[in-house]
Amino acid sequence: MGRPVRIAISSRQVAGVTGTTTTIMEHARRLAERGCEVHVYGEKLDQDRLAAAGAVAHRLVGCPWGSQFKRRLFSWVFDRAVRRQRFDLVWGHGDTLSQDVLSLHNCVHAAHEAVHGAPLPASSGVGLIHRRVLTERGFRLLIANSLLMKKEVVARFGVPEDAVTVIHPGHDPGRFKPEDRGAGLGVRRELGVRDDETLVGLISSGDFAKRGVRRFLEALAAAAPARKKGLHALVMGRETKLAPYERLAAETGLGARVHFVGPTAQVERFYHALDVYVHPALYEEFGQSVQEAMACGVAVLTNARVGAAELLAGEDWGLVLPAPGVPGAGVPLRSGLENGLPSPDVPLLTAAIERLAGDADLRRRWGARCRRAAKDNTWERNFALSWEACLKLLASPAGR
Repeated sequence: MGRPVRIAISSRQVAGVTGTTTTIMEHARRLAERGCEVHVYGEKLDQDRLAAAGAVAHRLVGCPWGSQFKRRLFSWVFDRAVRRQRFDLVWGHGDTLSQDVLSLHNCVHAAHEAVHGAPLPASSGVGLIHRRVLTERGFRLLIANSLLMKKEVVARFGVPEDAVTVIHPGHDPGRFKPEDRGAGLGVRRELGVRDDETLVGLISSGDFAKRGVRRFLEALAAAAPARKKGLHALVMGRETKLAPYERLAAETGLGARVHFVGPTAQVERFYHALDVYVHPALYEEFGQSVQEAMACGVAVLTNARVGAAELLAGEDWGLVLPAPGVPGAGVPLRSGLENGLPSPDVPLLTAAIERLAGDADLRRRWGARCRRAAKDNTWERNFALSWEACLKLLASPAGR
């Protein structure tokens, strides 16, 4: 090709610290470094970061009303914007109905069912666009964040297996590494955690129901009194309805040793402060925080319904728990919170937390194993695999 490869990337929002935004920024920079002409289209764009990545930002007019209408409008406006631009490759991130490559970041139907014990409402705008693009095959290649996600789209929407490539999201090895563990000492001091005490934590961007915060707090409450001595718990994330979780925290028997903290740009400091990282999500398409904790050398406890657990495939330490059950009798999680109904699978989680919290040598050995499992899964590797898949499309007539 005598001219630069021209690539259009679409996402309604390319701003903040979301997984989608991070992926787009990491890919845009590497595409530009390879001489590609990169154009990013969205309604909300961090234009400074995109410019620094070498991409051209195109802000599309959006609509603030109606979940269904605003998503259909975005797809239509994007399609019209790129139709006459002779792009060699169109790369979507779940907001457009037609593209060459679809990087899917969420399984909204499966996640809703796991959290609420009921099907996703038919009125869901994101659910409708996902169903359409997957059933109508509005892509030539689908990049899934995990095997968990691949199995979901194949089983639910009939997507052919050979149309789906699993590529785990990467991490920044310069930012998340065990050599920086000393940076966590300041956080421990701020929280009042002594050197001889144990800090277990769950870190997320938010959505406490999906991430299993309730299950985490119930597991702590069920721990033996002897294990609770010297135990602290950290919950990080943005949650608009925090009161039910604060009530559960008060019932753990840890008192003021349960610490709720909002999201921070320096999240690595908090990983380094932890002795154990716990991620008991009901459904997590990947779980970047799990990988980041692993990369920092923290002992991680998670379950088989978290995509990042695939990095630990084949391990027999008993610290990747079975997939959790969903709320029984169709009771939504929020109703369970209000009525004090117990989560399923808490005894297994409690036992695993007690095991790690009570054995410093096991934490050290398992943390080292977690580090080895995540070490090579960097953004450079993620991009190399993604670009290799894209080159195959570019080499075929339909990719021009």
